[in-house]
Amino acid sequence: MGIIEGKYPAEGNTFMCEGRKFVIKERKQPKDKPKHYLIMLTPFQYVSSLFPVMGEEEVYHFDFERELYRLRLKTGIVEIGKVEQVDL
Repeated sequence: MGIIEGKYPAEGNTFMCEGRKFVIKERKQPKDKPKHYLIMLTPFQYVSSLFPVMGEEEVYHFDFERELYRLRLKTGIVEIGKVEQVDL
């Protein structure tokens, strides 16, 4: 079951989506990986690294169950939407 697109209330770095709790975490030593990543707490599962979208603040791309998503952080809200694949 993928992540449902929509707007979700957030408390700090935590939000609920369809009864599942998600947390945006920060790597202590990112080295070659993106600084932030997403985990699901209920049930526990690593979801994805959060890849910053160039030119946009607090906007990230991530993949989950072979789908590409866009995550936008706003004060008190997390917006999630699918990213359309473009054939080149």
